[in-house]
Amino acid sequence: MSVSLYYIAKRDTHLSKQEKSICNTIIDTYISKYSLGEMYEPFCAYDNSSPTEENVIFEGATKLPIDEGEEHFVEVLDYWAECLQEIVILLKGAEWDIHIDDTDITEQFDFPR
Repeated sequence: MSVSLYYIAKRDTHLSKQEKSICNTIIDTYISKYSLGEMYEPFCAYDNSSPTEENVIFEGATKLPIDEGEEHFVEVLDYWAECLQEIVILLKGAEWDIHIDDTDITEQFDFPR
């Protein structure tokens, strides 16, 4: 059984090639440095060629383990949240919606001004 971290960013301007490249580098770096045991699921960003909603520039979901205890769950959540925080900072001007299943955790992230 698992729960998932969901994230979606919207803004009027499309993701630039440079932003997309940096997002991929951030994600790849976090995946390669993962050190919390066996990876339940890597950080996932959806192919944005056909977004689910208008003005979506970035979205994805990552399953989080809940069957290995609360402490491990929190460690894994914190790890992927750090990855997401770097992307949040990169994508200036985006409006974010971040959830763990039905629980909104958007306010737990720092947004650039």
